[in-house]
Amino acid sequence: MYGTDKIKTIYFESGLKNSGIIDSIRANKNSSSEMIEIAHVSDLELLENKDFINKEVLVVSHYNGKFLSSCPGSDGMVCCRYFVINTGPGCIYDCHYCFLQSFMNTPWMHLYGNFEDILREVDEKISHTKFHTRIGTGEYSDSLALEPLTGMSLRLVEHFSRKKNATLELKTKSNQVDSLLHVSHNGNTVISWSLNPQKLIDEIEEGTASLSERIEAAKKAVEAGYRVSFHFDPMIHYPGWESDYHGVIDFLAENINPARISWISLGTFRYSPGLKEVIQKRFFDDNLSRAEMLNGPDGKLRYLKRVRIEMYRSMKKKIREYHPDLFSYICMDTKNVWEDLEGHAPGSAKNLDEKFEKRRIQMMDAE
Repeated sequence: MYGTDKIKTIYFESGLKNSGIIDSIRANKNSSSEMIEIAHVSDLELLENKDFINKEVLVVSHYNGKFLSSCPGSDGMVCCRYFVINTGPGCIYDCHYCFLQSFMNTPWMHLYGNFEDILREVDEKISHTKFHTRIGTGEYSDSLALEPLTGMSLRLVEHFSRKKNATLELKTKSNQVDSLLHVSHNGNTVISWSLNPQKLIDEIEEGTASLSERIEAAKKAVEAGYRVSFHFDPMIHYPGWESDYHGVIDFLAENINPARISWISLGTFRYSPGLKEVIQKRFFDDNLSRAEMLNGPDGKLRYLKRVRIEMYRSMKKKIREYHPDLFSYICMDTKNVWEDLEGHAPGSAKNLDEKFEKRRIQMMDAE
């Protein structure tokens, strides 16, 4: 698994040199990592090579934009009322399917160092929202991959522990949970793992924790009182996929008490047209983008509808065998797919969000 020792150079803006994030990085960085102070992130423009993705450079800068946004759902897809914190785009891992490959306009990992502004924006959102709010990191980076270096997620957990009307979700493909195990989280954080069969982790999720490492980390989180969740997203269709994915659920059943699982999401591989060229250029033996796919209503390429429904139906049946009360949902797919699987589709994001709230209350009542 790639760790923070992979980072060789850390650039940081001079205005952040006394910030808590930089203090944490100074204290925890590998002794061979070099920290270089710069006046502004624009000073690095001459070093950019946008055709090269550099996992050995981390840039910490001040960000003046919005940190919090609605989950970037696509046109024509069923979505929920989920909000995403952007702590900075870029990931130390190198999953072949990752949308960041075509999304980022710089080649290195980026971290926003004005962390107090993130917390202020979160508080403002929570204070103006009448429903229980789910807010997560992990959309533009892995929530925990850099945690031993930055301590950012620990601070988020501590902050959300004092909130009565919000839940924090940390999404990861790592096993970096140790710093979170002894903090008072008050049940307000869900730690989530993206899961795939070990075959796919080995082939297309370069640098990530193994399946057993992820589940062992989830066991630690459960023992520390956290609720956990799992994301089978993206599911990849290939010969033998069903047996392999069912095996992952069997592994979950052997190790994780279903009463501690908040939700399980299911989503099949999809990608924007611009990503195909990047994947095939970076990974010469790629088979992901050569599968038979069609454009969806949002312009993304997806497996044929019958293939997606086959995968969802099989996985939902297996999840019910694991435990009939587990809440699972389909992420980023059409109302037609929902209707074929469930007999109905949520009429709005609010309708789907009510299912999350029902599960949260159910788990709280059982504690």
